[in-house]
Amino acid sequence: MPELPELELLRVSLTGYLANKSVLSVAVDPKRQVVLRYPPADFARDLAGRTFADVTRRGKFLEFSFVDGGPRLFVNPMLGGRFAYCTRAAPALPSTCFTLQLSGAMDLRFIDAVQMARVYMTDDPDAGVPAYADVGPDALDPELTFETFEHRLRRHRGEIKNVLRNQAFVGGMGNAYSDEVLFEAHIRPLRRTSTLKPDEHRALYDAMRSTLARAVEVVRSQYAARKHPLHKQDRSFLKIHGKNKTQCPRCGHRVSTIHSGGESTYFCRGCQF
Repeated sequence: MPELPELELLRVSLTGYLANKSVLSVAVDPKRQVVLRYPPADFARDLAGRTFADVTRRGKFLEFSFVDGGPRLFVNPMLGGRFAYCTRAAPALPSTCFTLQLSGAMDLRFIDAVQMARVYMTDDPDAGVPAYADVGPDALDPELTFETFEHRLRRHRGEIKNVLRNQAFVGGMGNAYSDEVLFEAHIRPLRRTSTLKPDEHRALYDAMRSTLARAVEVVRSQYAARKHPLHKQDRSFLKIHGKNKTQCPRCGHRVSTIHSGGESTYFCRGCQF
């Protein structure tokens, strides 16, 4: 599941790739059109002939705007949504849901093996895109001060990992990076927010900012070094998430794993409290 660091890479990369590119035609795979929350025939018709202006991000949503100022494209990649930018002559990619054929003989292909992504086209996302209006401030928003973060934290009750993943609390984090932030803050993921002390509020805020900012740079450098194409991701640099049955890099204790609802939580019982 792409989260804030991977989505930032997409935002920056696609902004550069797509600026002033025109959509010549749109091909939708009828077997994978379930990701579209817009009539497929209208989707192809209403995108053709338009020219991209910009790509922005709000939480886990990517927003594509056009120079005509008309309805924008909103994409929530969810678990498996990925974008590939390639030449038209590039080999077909498995699980491609739709392809935008662009000027300059380039393609923008949207891939989703599990078909959980959601794609919308609207000029009123607050009304036309579920949960969009509820997205909280971005986890790396410079205007999200510690005081604002702490105030919001006091309003959101429950297990701290679930709160961090709640896009209404702050936007951008999911299963993987919430584990990383909690590890950096020395806080166990099953702690309830009501049990956190003021110094732990501060540690959590600082860990969120530093962990995500560092991950953004690592992900960008990986792509710049051509370690993977745009539609792939490499999280081998993470400290705790996905490190089942290994030793904690901080204290040497064995990493613990909890499986719930098809997802896994990783933490260290030796140095997270």
